[in-house]
Amino acid sequence: MRRRWTAFGSVALLLAVLAGCGIPDETAVRIDGRGPVGDTAPGDPTGGQPPGRTDSGSDQRMFALNFLTAAAGEAAEAYKRVNEYIVSTERFVPKPDDEGDVNLVRVDADGGGIVITQRNDGTSLVKVEVQQVGVLRGNGSIGEPVETEREYTFTIGGAPTDPGMGSGLWVLDPPSVLLMTDRALSTYYQEKTVYFWNSDRTALVPDLRYLPRSVPVQRHATAVLDWLIGGPSDWLSPVAVRLPEGTSPVGNVPAPKDGGRLEVNLSVKAGALETDIELQKLFTQIVWSLKSNQLLDNELELKIQNQSRMIEVAEEYRQRHPLYQLTGAPAGYGVFEGRVYQLANPGDPAPLPIPAEENHDVVTAGATRDGDIVSVALVSRQGEYFRLRTGSGPRVVSALLTSEDRYRSMGRPVWLKGPGERRPAGLVVADGRLMTFTAGNPDLTPVSFSGLSGSVTAVGASVDGNRIAFVADGRLYVAGVRVEDGGLKVEPARQLPTSLHQLSAVDWSGENMLVLAGLDDAGGSAIHRLNVDGALELRQVTNVGAPVEALAAYPEDAQPFPLMYGANQVAFMGETAINRNQVAPGGGTQPSSPNPATAAFYLY
Repeated sequence: MRRRWTAFGSVALLLAVLAGCGIPDETAVRIDGRGPVGDTAPGDPTGGQPPGRTDSGSDQRMFALNFLTAAAGEAAEAYKRVNEYIVSTERFVPKPDDEGDVNLVRVDADGGGIVITQRNDGTSLVKVEVQQVGVLRGNGSIGEPVETEREYTFTIGGAPTDPGMGSGLWVLDPPSVLLMTDRALSTYYQEKTVYFWNSDRTALVPDLRYLPRSVPVQRHATAVLDWLIGGPSDWLSPVAVRLPEGTSPVGNVPAPKDGGRLEVNLSVKAGALETDIELQKLFTQIVWSLKSNQLLDNELELKIQNQSRMIEVAEEYRQRHPLYQLTGAPAGYGVFEGRVYQLANPGDPAPLPIPAEENHDVVTAGATRDGDIVSVALVSRQGEYFRLRTGSGPRVVSALLTSEDRYRSMGRPVWLKGPGERRPAGLVVADGRLMTFTAGNPDLTPVSFSGLSGSVTAVGASVDGNRIAFVADGRLYVAGVRVEDGGLKVEPARQLPTSLHQLSAVDWSGENMLVLAGLDDAGGSAIHRLNVDGALELRQVTNVGAPVEALAAYPEDAQPFPLMYGANQVAFMGETAINRNQVAPGGGTQPSSPNPATAAFYLY
């Protein structure tokens, strides 16, 4: 008998399709409707338990797809579900310390990723081409891939003569690791976000997790609390702190009756919550982490060692303690003829934050606001060179400072919002290097990366101000960042898998969602959305017609605003190029040329 000792398996993702934009005088843009990009996966559409061995009947392809979905669900039962498909002599035997980790793979998007070949002996060989995505851990987080294989094979057919085996199809020779289709994660899990305080405890950092849909809603709060106690995901650990020392649950979180009070009871080491501020920070972290929990409709009570310490109406408390420094709706801006103009839709009717005398020779720009204070960074062209101009002020920047150095190339600048009293830090790619600056100092300082070399071409900043995404040598990375001694420190970066190639641009379109541009398998320019852990990818724009040079998104899930992007020196919003008819009225001189905008950005 052959035993396979494994501590992991694999799950995959849903590739769906959203709405997009186009480029005039180029190949027509295709705006895809929602639907799967990968192989069609069977299973319960409500996302409960994956299908069983006999659900496919004699359909070999359906059987293979079902087998590649079987590990989905609660981690403790993953091997049991998969082994139900495998003949008894070939079943997996997990290691004693296995915690239900599962390998995630992305199946070839065109449907050719699974090939079944009939054999003369009545069995069939199944070949599965995959892209390694990561490891789905028992705590719902997704770690970096540990496997490197691009193809797996297994054999299916009728079971050998065995009185203990039933009729129908079986897996006779399984792959060496657990595998699942690329729809298992999106079909049988739901996304949850828990929050950890950043290293200086001034802002909450989102941490994306996945909860099996088979978990009863009454256990959701307990699962979320267990994730918080277990600490942040691996890649966030350098910039996020764990709960107070010695924190542990006192029993499960009981389900409230009729939308009543939800009680969280914790045991915390003596002295860990000495002040009201520390208690409030813990409460804030828990109440936001439970936001998507269906049980928390009314009050949340926090108990420490069975003693009630805080009781608040959850939604009212969240309104008083917002996650991010987002005040009002964003304002959209376009660059026409080297000048910045506010766009009429979408956005906040905020005044142009740039002094009129400074609004010239603009190539691209980035802006942010904290209350009434606005910070602006403008990239200006002077002959063959580029320079950066920065400044800040109440609602409108009073004056701009210009960098001493000049660069042969410079991308769109972005801002890391500064939690607490920290002022925002700026980031921009210049001459293939990631640089940092401030509103009061436009001179660029190179940012160093641990264990990473190569040319950087694009950068995006998260809404919480503690994470960045960037493109280096055509590949996508995410990393935690923090301000130390007045400088910006980038923690070790994590590479994310994507079906696009030769990436050219990236931005954040939600607290856990990236938008990125590159070439698809057909060689066309396209824009996709990707979860921050690389697990779920969604096609947004295909057949763009020219390489995408820049992306500008509003990173707030609850208020979706159109994606803006630049390609072939033309800026787009929604499905069309941004033209002068979209400039807000009453903003002074309008663009004189009929040419579309050459760049666009949001202020938020």
